[in-house]
Amino acid sequence: MPGSKTKTPPISPRPKSNHAHGPTPLSEFQNLGKGILFFDPAAAATSPPNHDGNHNHDPQLIVLCTWLGGATPRRIAKYTSGYRRLFPVSPILVIQTVIADFTVRSEQAIRRNLAPARDVIRHVLLTRFRPTTESPRAGGVHSAPENENHRTGTGRTGILLHIFSNGGCHLSLQLAHTYLSSFGHDSLPVSLQILDSCPGTFSIAQTYGAAVHSVPAHHPWAVQSLERWGLWGAVVLVAGIQNGLPRAIGEKVVRRKLLGGVGVDFEGMRRGVLDDGLFGGGGQRDGKKERMGRLYLYSKADEVVGWRDVERHVWLARKLVVKKKKKGIENGLVRAERFEKASHCALVMEDEERYWRAVRESWEGQMERRRMRRESREEEECEPGKVVLGATDERGGEGGVGEEPGTRSGVEEGVESRAAEVSRTRGRTSKL
Repeated sequence: MPGSKTKTPPISPRPKSNHAHGPTPLSEFQNLGKGILFFDPAAAATSPPNHDGNHNHDPQLIVLCTWLGGATPRRIAKYTSGYRRLFPVSPILVIQTVIADFTVRSEQAIRRNLAPARDVIRHVLLTRFRPTTESPRAGGVHSAPENENHRTGTGRTGILLHIFSNGGCHLSLQLAHTYLSSFGHDSLPVSLQILDSCPGTFSIAQTYGAAVHSVPAHHPWAVQSLERWGLWGAVVLVAGIQNGLPRAIGEKVVRRKLLGGVGVDFEGMRRGVLDDGLFGGGGQRDGKKERMGRLYLYSKADEVVGWRDVERHVWLARKLVVKKKKKGIENGLVRAERFEKASHCALVMEDEERYWRAVRESWEGQMERRRMRRESREEEECEPGKVVLGATDERGGEGGVGEEPGTRSGVEEGVESRAAEVSRTRGRTSKL
């Protein structure tokens, strides 16, 4: 019958093949195990990235700590694809959050599981360079030597860390802790921290609502019911520890000692993402850290993390910046973009152009602040009455800053003074 040709076939819950619809999401990423995925454009089978200088200021590495519940490969791929368009030469590391990280896995166990991610970060920071340091004295661009420690910041742009929801916050803190304890007490060198739909405060309804999405839909109904009840019990237990007991007892005694660090310390998490000791600036020069930039992306319609909780955190972040502000260089260090209709961790669906524009402008702003800091340091070194003696590199490796009269060339007088001192020393030596 002619009508039978237009009859819609039944929908299969598991399609036989995805080839007709393109490659599987995230299939180009290398699976390092334990929910950790890595993609390096330089090692991809596609054409090599363009190194003509247009992307010299791209992040050395992009790290995504995903959200708990509903973070499927297809949804995560929306963000990895956006970053690949925005920063085509930057490697991307994806760290997926699972329900065990919130319920039964201790902080020490999470840190052990994050070892592959920690090692990839270290490897990229020590081997991938951006020739971003322009030296006015040399008149050109140069890249850092391969054996240079990443703390100097020369030719290094640092990490763009994108944190999704409270689950991503929790994992990013454990990643920073394991990095700090493993590599000579170096903080994770983050240049820009993006807080997407976070950080929130503890709420039984909101926490359970986010966690329940992690229950596998393919499990039998009876198993799903048991899993949901188990989640509810875990959430209520956390509520009793954090809200029913004083923090000195609930957090330090019950959760950490008796339970071995199982669960999430929401109050500590909100403070931890502001800790410069854990998330250091992406570049450090002369032993001084560069301040990390922060971008908050959140929605007024978020049903999991309240927008007022996020805005209170924005206020705290800006308050920290005001305390350490200098010469206007830190203006714009904290930026907040509030969406109106998007659901939790789906802001890109409301206004994709605005979303990625905020990410791009925040990163470019951080690179511009780095340039301003470098120029400010050079101005301080060359201000009237101060000259740099001898051959110097950008970190003042040779010579130093000396006080010299301004009537003649300070360098000439410095050289003559040094020559006279050498002559007197030789004279004393010959008499001996």
